[in-house]
Amino acid sequence: MIVGWLCGGHSERFGAAVLLLSWLAFGPIMWRIGDVYVDSMMEDTLLLLIFGGLAFRSNRWWPFVAASALALTVVVHVFTIVTDISWAAAVSARVGFGLVTYTALLAGVSERWLAGERPVSGRRLWRRGRPGAGIPRGGPSSEGAATSRPSC
Repeated sequence: MIVGWLCGGHSERFGAAVLLLSWLAFGPIMWRIGDVYVDSMMEDTLLLLIFGGLAFRSNRWWPFVAASALALTVVVHVFTIVTDISWAAAVSARVGFGLVTYTALLAGVSERWLAGERPVSGRRLWRRGRPGAGIPRGGPSSEGAATSRPSC
């Protein structure tokens, strides 16, 4: 998530922030009814809706992968309710699809880096106090020039 925030574009930053906030919001909660973790099912459904919306709003490929992994995670939750799937199989499937979600975000950041696209955080200098501190030395025109790889 940190790599997504520091080296990613707007969609990667949004995805990293959503994943971090969901981990902080639903991490300590554990609400279980039988074999169904209701809090995890609500979290995965909410993440599916958010990443599905991101997939159709952005021009990146990785939100589609993340949304499809989250859709399969929600299907595993439904199968836990409807069928007699074992607890170990359901948990391992949910962990595997969760890893696919995080790997898709990391692959999206890696693709930006390989394509030579600058991260959002690379456009600003982290200084305060001086007027014009956010403008690179070469002027505004040198900001968009991708002559070398980004720093991330």
